[in-house]
This record gives sequence, structure tokens and C-alpha cells, in this order.
Amino acid sequence: MACVALPTCGLAMAESQRYLPSLIDKIEVILEEVGLMEEEIVIRMSGCPNGCSRPDLAEIAFIGKAPGKYNMYLGGGFTGDRLNKLYRENIGEKEILETLKPIFKHYAKERLEGEHFGDFVIRAGYVEEVHSGLDFHAK
Repeated sequence: MACVALPTCGLAMAESQRYLPSLIDKIEVILEEVGLMEEEIVIRMSGCPNGCSRPDLAEIAFIGKAPGKYNMYLGGGFTGDRLNKLYRENIGEKEILETLKPIFKHYAKERLEGEHFGDFVIRAGYVEEVHSGLDFHAK
């Protein structure tokens, strides 16, 4: 899911709706390589911190910071019942893909049966679980 972002929204700092499909195509190449192509992973993107696509609930989220730059969040609940946590700041496509590839490999090898990606990244220690919205920005 993505918000409309540039050029439609005057608040947007980065692309979203027009860019997310091409990013997903590149992410799917990695998922295919590691044997996760059939896994459902909730990915959302917003062109700014206003979060019209509700990125804070996604297992993987990208929030625009500047043209081509995003903050990446991990660990939201698959069913939207848990907030995610900031994992990397101000990264572009190359860094996004380089960051996700080893995490996907790890997930493919060590996930529990039926474990969703958002649950795995918490269990594996990539991010801490957010129990309350007050903890969303806590380090």
C-alpha cells in the first residue's frame, strides 16, 4: 500500500505510489533467490511522515525523507495489530535492497513454522517490539 505522494500531494518529500511497484519488483527478485516468493509480507510506503498509507503498521515500511531517500521500519504486525520500529534512516534504493537481502536470507533459514516476517525480525533482534505508541520513537 502506498499514499499518492509526489506529484499529487503538496506535503510529500519523496515518491510513493508511483515508485513502490518498481521497488517491490526488485524486492521480489531477492525473495525468489532466498525461497520466500510465496510468503506474504506487508509492505507500505508513504511520501512523508504524515503516513497516509499507515506505514507504521506494516511489517516493512518506508517513509519518505527526501527525493529517493526513506526511513525504513521493521516489525509491524502482519494483521496490523502492532507498530513497527525505525531500523535505518535516510537510505536510498541500493541501501534498502542491501539491507533487506541478509534479513530475508536469515528469515528463510531460521523462521518458525507459520511465523510472519514482522514477528521474526523482533524475535531475531533486528528491532524491539513496540508495545505502545509512546514507545514508537524510543531507542
